[in-house]
Amino acid sequence: MKTAYKKSSKKKRPRRFPKGRQVKESAVSDVRASLGDLGDGPFIREKLIEYLHLLNDAHGHLKADHIAALAKVMGLAQIDVYETATFYSHFKVLKDDEAAPHSLTLRICDGPTCRMAGAKTLLKDALAEFGNQMNVISAPCQGACDQAPSAIMGQHRVAPASLKTLDPKKTTPEPLPKCATPKIIQAPDILNTLEKSGLRGLGGAGFPTATKWRFFDEAPYPRVLVVNADEAEPGTFKDRYLFEHHMDQVLGGMVTSAKALDVQDVFIYLRDEYAHIREALSEVLKTLDTDSIKIHLRRGAGAYICGEETALIESLEGKRGLPRNRPPYPAQSGYLGRPTITQNVETLYWIAEIAQHGADWYIEQQRPRFYSISGRVRQPGVYRAPSTATVQELIDAADGLLEGQTLQAFLPGGASGGIFPARFANKVMDFGEFEKVGGFVGSAALTILSDLDDVWDIAGTLCVFFADESCGQCTPCRLGTIKMADLIKDPKANEEQIRELASAMQETSICGLGQAAPNPVLTLLDHGLNGGEHDT
Repeated sequence: MKTAYKKSSKKKRPRRFPKGRQVKESAVSDVRASLGDLGDGPFIREKLIEYLHLLNDAHGHLKADHIAALAKVMGLAQIDVYETATFYSHFKVLKDDEAAPHSLTLRICDGPTCRMAGAKTLLKDALAEFGNQMNVISAPCQGACDQAPSAIMGQHRVAPASLKTLDPKKTTPEPLPKCATPKIIQAPDILNTLEKSGLRGLGGAGFPTATKWRFFDEAPYPRVLVVNADEAEPGTFKDRYLFEHHMDQVLGGMVTSAKALDVQDVFIYLRDEYAHIREALSEVLKTLDTDSIKIHLRRGAGAYICGEETALIESLEGKRGLPRNRPPYPAQSGYLGRPTITQNVETLYWIAEIAQHGADWYIEQQRPRFYSISGRVRQPGVYRAPSTATVQELIDAADGLLEGQTLQAFLPGGASGGIFPARFANKVMDFGEFEKVGGFVGSAALTILSDLDDVWDIAGTLCVFFADESCGQCTPCRLGTIKMADLIKDPKANEEQIRELASAMQETSICGLGQAAPNPVLTLLDHGLNGGEHDT
């Protein structure tokens, strides 16, 4: 039976003010001034994150009025700007009633290697010393594990030993990397050469480079090449090293690849912590001869998920870094729907080397690569070694363990590659080897743990890291990482639940973050570091 509703006789009061946040002209003027030369427009949707960086740099934070004003001048809904700004950890977005924080922020790394080097104590001391002068916070790995504990003040890295005598107004920037003239190799048969060499992507996934390039065989124009320089895997700093010491080779490999792939635009997506590299690249790119290829330098904003290529492409488009469902694959539809290929910094370095010396040379060198070695070793740093090198050989290259310490365990591939006991130190650090025992070498971030370290504490730290860095798009990862961090507090009692949860995350997460997040816990359970013994 239908119910009759009586229409209200009350008259609606006229609305005195328009709905939504109103834009102040003073805020618009402030935004335009903060954007400098870009403030006069035209405003480009894909540069939203660049505009947010300029605003955040100018004020030390993002005000709600500035977000509204930026949305107005860009012709966007305020929610589009707000959700992008709040997605990235390097933007401080203020609430309406929130007092403006200090304009300067000191970030102290809380990654595994920095924790071993006393990051907790450093954070406590810095809060006591500078808490009333600046924002002092802990942060994920900053790509400086060879300098642990790492600290960044504003845009500049600072030596922890100098914090007590540091003058925030007189910070000294890192020296700018020097770059020789990049050598562009004219290699008409480069694709076949790369195929013969067996070069694989060295950002983590290890996909064969030539196979990826062949996806462009029938790709329409215009095409895009993306350089993934946002290395954020805890323990990884090889790309920073290559930009600092071999920028000419990286850029040479980039332009050689761009010409071979016949792309029209190249985007370098550089992690925000590498301010000195960004400044050096900005100068070098002004004079780099690239014919008709346009090179764009873009700045990351503190999101580990943007290491995943489709999340990176979303970020380049000025959006939240949410991984895309596939298909279509980026080589079919990537940046703005254009065919797109993404390459890691180190991969481009070796493309330049192989183009110059040939596939046979690369094979005779035993397919060398660069390893980031940190933790309890005497000489942490980046080491070039063959892909056939074992964990123990790499430890020896770093001058062995610290005095009086013995090897207990290691992470072969950063946070997501697993944690393995010392008896696996004879394994080769090559693609496919650690997969046999439940891990992987990934970006070759080798972190060494000694008998002084609590491996379950390290695993717990990594679980919290994954929970913090999950983009939240898919339920298995969003909730699974949080639940895993809770279950690991008593891994023996919760082993059945841990394995059930891990299986669900690995099988149903959209991208590699959720799929690999259980690896540190599972490898500890599988290989005896929980008190049991298993086959190697």
